[in-house]
Amino acid sequence: MNGLGRRLTAAVIAASTAVAMSGCVSRPDSGGASGDGGTIRFTFAPDPVWDYITDQGILAEMEQESGIKIEASSTWDEFGVFAGGHADIVSSASYEVPVIEEETGRDTIIIGKYNMDRSVIIARADNPANTLADLKGQDISAFTAVSATLVWGAYAKKLHDVDFRSGGGDYNIVVSDPQQQAELVEKGEVAACVCLPEFAAPGLRSGELKVLYDGKASSDMYSELVVEGHQGPMINVFLAGSEWAEENPEQVEFFLDVWQRGLSEWEANKATIIETYPQHFAVEAPEDIAFVQNYVDDHDWFVRDIRFDQAWADNESKVFPLLQETGFMDQDQALPKFRPSEQGGAS
Repeated sequence: MNGLGRRLTAAVIAASTAVAMSGCVSRPDSGGASGDGGTIRFTFAPDPVWDYITDQGILAEMEQESGIKIEASSTWDEFGVFAGGHADIVSSASYEVPVIEEETGRDTIIIGKYNMDRSVIIARADNPANTLADLKGQDISAFTAVSATLVWGAYAKKLHDVDFRSGGGDYNIVVSDPQQQAELVEKGEVAACVCLPEFAAPGLRSGELKVLYDGKASSDMYSELVVEGHQGPMINVFLAGSEWAEENPEQVEFFLDVWQRGLSEWEANKATIIETYPQHFAVEAPEDIAFVQNYVDDHDWFVRDIRFDQAWADNESKVFPLLQETGFMDQDQALPKFRPSEQGGAS
């Protein structure tokens, strides 16, 4: 089993043990949990757009008009809930879907896209390094052993012929709490981190920290190295059980309509959403909230269209040959299925 499989296996097992502790955010009138009829069982990590459309009454209005309810539970342990058959739709990174299927035993299909991979490599500003090649042999903090770290490993192999992976290779990768990563870098306890940029807002704002690769995020690297102009790879797609999606096309379309409305609200009100829900962006101080607002203006990781066409699916799927040729995915690993929409965007 390759690195993706081994490390995601552990993540799924750990998530399965924590299902009982998931924080339910369903409204009292959200209906039963069977997933039948007009109820969609949806599990997702805490999200500002979801909170906004819920608090503004937009979700309730759309549910009332359609007669379809979304029973939502908020948890960081989505895989365990999905593996147990307790959710119809979850989110995951697109490049983790093959192993999610293998480890959960569920046949799945990607029905929507949501967040591009915004992860970056961050070091102290006084560190002369510009790329991972300049940090070979050093300690690197990562917020996960899988997900974005695997994709950065593929980039590093392709660009620099170095082995950047957890549990071996040319670096000592230390999995850390994302809220502590920037501090570890600032104190010199690690040379750099694979970070989500909002978690490093104070250091980036002050100039104490810098983003390597000329400020590029993973999605920028993918556009340069794999598919020019493509919005991806996705750190969040919406993943449904294949049988459920086939049997419930109306619910699928309603779910996508809700999230398309959410994306429209984000585009129109992103500064307000960041200010209203700063906890989702790991900031608290007004100056850090302002920094994230400005950062998002230049590096927005939310897509414009939740739906996608076949051309987008084909370009997103090119992440798998990248992972295979660089040793981060088995050659015979089954590839995920996509559900393109005629009105979907190709970006």
